[in-house]
Amino acid sequence: MKRLTTSSTTSTTVVVLDGPAIMDRQQRGPNRITSPVIECSTHQALWPVICLGQVFSLMPIIRYTGPDPRAVQFRVRSVRFWYALVTLLLMLTFLVMLTIYTSSGSGSLGMSTASSIVYYVITVVFMLELIMLARNWSTIMGRWYEDELVFRRAPYLPPVGALPLNRKIPLIAFGIMVLAFLEDTLNFVSAYQLNALHIRFCDHRDEFWRNFFHREHPYVLEAIHGYHPAVGWTIELTMRVAKFTWHYVDVFIICLAVCLQRRYVQYNERLERLGGEPQPAGVWRELRLDFVRLTELVRFLDARFSRLILASCANNMFFITVQLFNSFDLKATTVTTVYFWYSLAFLLGRCFLMLFIVSSVSVAASAPLQSLRHFPSSNWNLDLKRLCDAAASSDNALSGQRFFFIRRPLILAMAGTIITYELVLLDQVKKVPDNTRDCTF
Repeated sequence: MKRLTTSSTTSTTVVVLDGPAIMDRQQRGPNRITSPVIECSTHQALWPVICLGQVFSLMPIIRYTGPDPRAVQFRVRSVRFWYALVTLLLMLTFLVMLTIYTSSGSGSLGMSTASSIVYYVITVVFMLELIMLARNWSTIMGRWYEDELVFRRAPYLPPVGALPLNRKIPLIAFGIMVLAFLEDTLNFVSAYQLNALHIRFCDHRDEFWRNFFHREHPYVLEAIHGYHPAVGWTIELTMRVAKFTWHYVDVFIICLAVCLQRRYVQYNERLERLGGEPQPAGVWRELRLDFVRLTELVRFLDARFSRLILASCANNMFFITVQLFNSFDLKATTVTTVYFWYSLAFLLGRCFLMLFIVSSVSVAASAPLQSLRHFPSSNWNLDLKRLCDAAASSDNALSGQRFFFIRRPLILAMAGTIITYELVLLDQVKKVPDNTRDCTF
C-alpha cells in the first residue's frame, strides 16, 4: 500500500494505490487526478443495437454513435421519427381492421384471432414505449454515463476473461436476431407452402398472392375491398417490422442488463483483490459510495425500463401458452412442423435467456456481501459496516413495474407454471383437425 500526497496553497489531493491499480477518487474541482479510461461506456456499447433497431423504425434518435451521450437528440422533424410514426400508424390500422372484422361477424373470435389481436396490441405498446425511451435517451444515458465513469477507470478493471463491452453487446444482439431471422423465414416458407397446398385442393380463380393474403390477412382485403400488389408489399413489410419489434425488445433488455451487471462484477472483483487486508479509511468510504452509486443507478433505470420489462414478460408468457395450446394441432406440411417447434423452442429460449441475464444483476449485486463476510473482524470499521448494511438491505434488481422483481426464483416459478399448464392441456384439449382443405373461406 502506497500513499501519494500533493499539496498546494488551496487544497490537498490524495491518491491511494490498492494493489497495482490507482484509485480514481473522482474528486470535483481543478486538482482532480484521473486515470486513463480502460473500458467503453454503456452508451458506446449500445450504439450497434440502436442502429439495428432503427433499420426497423425503432429508437428514432440521432447522433448516438459518438462518445458523449449529451449529443444524442430526438427530433420530430427527422426521417427516423416519421419512419417510426408511419409504421406505428400502420400497426394501429391493422389492429382496428382486425377488431372490426371480428366484431362484425366476418371472422370468429377463436384462439388464433385472439392471439393476433394481442400480438398487434403488444407490438403497438412496444413501439410507443421505445419512442418514449428515445425521447429521454439523452437523459438516461447521461445519468448512466456519470454513474459508471468511476468503474471505467483504475482501480476497477474489466472482468477477468470477459469480452470488451463493445464486442460482447453486438455479439449477443446480432446472434439472437440471426436466430429470429431464421424463425421469420421459416414462418414465411410455411405460409407459402400452406397456400400452395390450399390452391391445389380448392378450385379458386384467384392468383397465388391474392389467395395468400386472403388466407393470412382477410381483414385487410375486406376493409379495402380488393387486392393490389402494393397492398401486399405494405402488409408484408409492416409484418416484418412487427415481428422484429416482437423479438427486439427482449434483445434490448438483455443488452441493458449485461451492461449493468458488468459494473457489479467489476466492483466485486475489486473487493476480492483487497482480500480483507487493512486499508486506509478512505478506501472503504470510496467503496461504500461506489456501491451506493450503483444502487441508485439500478433504481433510476428500473423507473425507466420497468414498463418495458413488464410488457415483455407478459408477452412471452401469453405466447408461450398459446404455442403450447397450438402444439395439439395437426400440421399440414413438414416445413410447418419444423417452423412450429423451432418457433416454440426459440420463444422459450429467448424468454428464459432474458430472465436469466436480467436476474444476473441481482446475483452480481449480492456477491459483494458474500465477499465482505469473509473479511476478518480485526479489520472491521464503521465504513465497512455501513457498506455491509447497504449490500444486505438494497433491492438491486430490475422489476416489472415493481409487481415482481426479476431474480432467479422467478425463473423456476415461471417454468413450473408452464409445466403445470402443459399437463392440464394434455388432459383437456382435443386435437384440432387440419383445415388446409377447407375451401369455404
